[in-house]
Amino acid sequence: MSRTLEPTLLSLLPTYSKDLPQPLLELASSLLTQSRHSAGTLKAEEEVARAYACAHIACERLKITLDLPPIQPRPPVPPRIYKRLYNHLDNVLPANTVGKLGRIRTPSSKLRDAGVFGSGQRVPSRGTPSKEESLAKFRSPATANGDSTPTRSAKKPPPPPSKKKSGGAVSALPAWVRPTIQFMCKELDEERIGRTVLAGMQTIAAPHGKRTKDEWVNGHLTPLLAAIYFLVSSQLYVLEQGKELDDPQYIRMRKAILGALGVAQENVNIVGMDEDELWIGWSDVKSRDVDGAVAKVVENEWQKEEWFTGIKHLAKTNGADVDREDEEVKDGDERPFGEKLYVQRGDTMLQSKWDMTDQKREELRRWKEEKLRQLEEIEQSRESEMDVDAPV
Repeated sequence: MSRTLEPTLLSLLPTYSKDLPQPLLELASSLLTQSRHSAGTLKAEEEVARAYACAHIACERLKITLDLPPIQPRPPVPPRIYKRLYNHLDNVLPANTVGKLGRIRTPSSKLRDAGVFGSGQRVPSRGTPSKEESLAKFRSPATANGDSTPTRSAKKPPPPPSKKKSGGAVSALPAWVRPTIQFMCKELDEERIGRTVLAGMQTIAAPHGKRTKDEWVNGHLTPLLAAIYFLVSSQLYVLEQGKELDDPQYIRMRKAILGALGVAQENVNIVGMDEDELWIGWSDVKSRDVDGAVAKVVENEWQKEEWFTGIKHLAKTNGADVDREDEEVKDGDERPFGEKLYVQRGDTMLQSKWDMTDQKREELRRWKEEKLRQLEEIEQSRESEMDVDAPV
């Protein structure tokens, strides 16, 4: 087994407090070995991340079976290169590679174990720790030895610094959320729903301006964004078309959202922020991730809150009227959602902040009329002065 795999797995699972499961180590080692046969030739920039990608794939494939905590990838190469490498290895390495793991539980087997199909008894995958085991990791060495005097090392560590986004304002949401929503709305020609999607992310992932403690939400921010965008867009479709969403339309909308998210990292950039820092908390999303996130939102009834109920007002308003609304949805700062960040598009040098809308044309016309009126008044006042000063 490669000696680099165990620290790599620990970096992918920073909140895992016990020894790494042997099945996970074996699968990661097996995938790494097979990758050298199935994908023996990689670019130099990709080769340095081969072991990391194999460990990441192993975590993804066993996260349900082993009840792993949220995976937090921080690859040693830029995101675009790593994404290409990860997808390549995930496709060439067989999904049924289990080595000495034995049987991998499928959704149907999990239902059988839960007693849905019979009287199977459900066995927890991780034992319940005792009280002493649970508290041991929070105690300093001095406290563990019986010395009740608090030491400097026993103090609560300082909280991690809040992330800043473009403009310097502190936000509870990751830096990529706001510009990605703007990019998706622009890409899918649905700019009027941007405020609602952002409000949904704020309500669920950062209620009252503070990051939620919900582990599922923090570990699935990208699927959550896709689910919120889908629910808002589909609800608007139902209100405007007057009919329910059928399966073909469901698939089309989901495919469009996945397509926009798939190219977001190539088109979204915040000036002055490092690319690795920008995409902290981002994860690749597939169809099943969107379906699972939608089910999670509905299960927790998050779509019954105020951010979602206001969609009916969008159905009666065209895009120009939305631009004229004075209401601003705030993301930790005083800027309206319509104020664009620096969103780069690969196929054009035009930026959305320079788009000439009907509202901007009307403002320009009024400004021009006002300036012409002022010039006319100045000319008239000068003529009057010349008449007064003229000799009789």
